[in-house]
Amino acid sequence: MFMKHGKLILFAFFSFSCFFSLSQADTLKQKIKVVGLPILYYQPETRWAGGVAGFLSFKTDPYQKDSLNWSQIALGGAYTQEKQILTYASFDVWMKKNAYNLNGEIGYYKYFYYFHGIGNDERSLESYNLNFARLRATFEKRVYPATYVGVKYVFDQMNFTRLDTMGIIYTQNLLGMGGGIISGLGMSARYDTRNSTFYPTQGYQIRANSTFYSPVFGSDYTYNVSEIDAIKYFDLKKDRVLATYVYGRFIAGDAPFFHLSMLGGNKKMRGYYQGFYRDKQLLGWQTEYRTPVWWRFGAVAFVGNAVVAPTFSQFALKHVKTTAGLGLRFLLDKERKINLRIDYALSKESSGFYLTIGEAF
Repeated sequence: MFMKHGKLILFAFFSFSCFFSLSQADTLKQKIKVVGLPILYYQPETRWAGGVAGFLSFKTDPYQKDSLNWSQIALGGAYTQEKQILTYASFDVWMKKNAYNLNGEIGYYKYFYYFHGIGNDERSLESYNLNFARLRATFEKRVYPATYVGVKYVFDQMNFTRLDTMGIIYTQNLLGMGGGIISGLGMSARYDTRNSTFYPTQGYQIRANSTFYSPVFGSDYTYNVSEIDAIKYFDLKKDRVLATYVYGRFIAGDAPFFHLSMLGGNKKMRGYYQGFYRDKQLLGWQTEYRTPVWWRFGAVAFVGNAVVAPTFSQFALKHVKTTAGLGLRFLLDKERKINLRIDYALSKESSGFYLTIGEAF
């Protein structure tokens, strides 16, 4: 959610989050739970920023509490000294004894981004300002035990408000420099045997999708994005878990530079901000060890590798990047095992603090 390198300060976190989670009745009969917390942080590209974050967890049919997955809606918003705005709502809704699932996000961002160029070569740093509205939605139906298929829609409307006229984007007239709309429709499939949607301790989640961006769907660009990822959770007992994640993102056609496959972020390759390295093709993996420590506190350790390339044949070991880090967890909801996540990660070129609700994967 709110990322990146710099200093991170949580303001009134413990009193606020404990109040919301502990003031609720600790019983399976409870249908809805709300948890929220204020946040205050500092990072170079934003200076001081403040906002709120929270989530709502519920079951769409309270009478199916033993057979229906918990649904969740997460909300967040922040405003910075640089007059940046970040607002979003993500959702994951399960219906009809888990026969249907709707997930995605809606957001609006007025933000500042860094750009290092495309590919693995080191380049001078530049920055740009961008306002954009975002919609992601995937609707899937169970067609076989633990197997889902469905449709996916992606929409971004990009508006650049500042570009470095001496930088690569402007001087090389990169595709996407003028902003515009990306709009794509695709197919998705998932195999899901996790024993929990919030804190899995065993099972698999394997997902694949292919999305076609075309003027037919209102897009200003024409290309195709295919993604696949696979997660395996190893139960080490007493809520200790080893989670391993392998993923890839592959582009055919000419995608704008702002929608290339990007290394980094608050879920994959923590330690790099998203887009530090970008190209058409991306491969990566990461593993994470999770363990309770005391009371509501837990800890994690993680490591990952990833690489980008313009084509499959140009993937090279010399370009593989590595990140590693440690994290603190605070259990906001005992019944549903929902954690506040605070991570710090390092890479060769950068580092990052991350604050959000729920596990990275």
